[in-house]
Amino acid sequence: MGARAEQLCRPLTRRGLLAAGAGLLAATASPAVADPVTPDARKLLDAMPGKAVLGAQKTRPLVTELVDFNAPDWRRSAFDMRELLAGDARLAYAIVQTPRVDVGSIEAARVALAVLAMQPAKFGDFYLALAATTGDIDGVKALNVVRAEGLDHYKVFRAANQPDITDILTQGVALAAALRVLDPPAYVIGADVVAGYADLARKRALIAAASR
Repeated sequence: MGARAEQLCRPLTRRGLLAAGAGLLAATASPAVADPVTPDARKLLDAMPGKAVLGAQKTRPLVTELVDFNAPDWRRSAFDMRELLAGDARLAYAIVQTPRVDVGSIEAARVALAVLAMQPAKFGDFYLALAATTGDIDGVKALNVVRAEGLDHYKVFRAANQPDITDILTQGVALAAALRVLDPPAYVIGADVVAGYADLARKRALIAAASR
């Protein structure tokens, strides 16, 4: 098993920390470049478990974002999402956890997936509340947000350590590889994958083009 997989398999400790192992790739800013989604990548995306869908619930997500909570511009992208959903009741926006910046990213992704599994209706509030924090994000900070949002952080903590969460994270790695995404954020918008942060105006333009 490679170092990356070993990181994903390690559970949260009582202090909310994962054991530090081989270094993960540091996120770097990259231009938002669009390429077609391959058929194999589309199959993985459609079958991806642990995909949080916000906004319209009865339509296929037009936008899917690959997320790392410690990636540059994640917070900006989260608030872009809020603006997009507020402006279009027909838009479905999906979130897929693909942590790779550091150990804290994996901790927080585990917590987010546990929140989604236990209280899917609360996920959006949790997600934006986490985006409203400052500084690096790890399991402790994510669990503090869980508690602040009125959820049972002990139950979330236990759920975050379950094997199914590890399986989801592992599939997220496979999806990112199939989409040829090196570092989040990245987006699948319609038939295209956009690597690197796309600002709100660019997202709106890509969504409009994909909606035609």
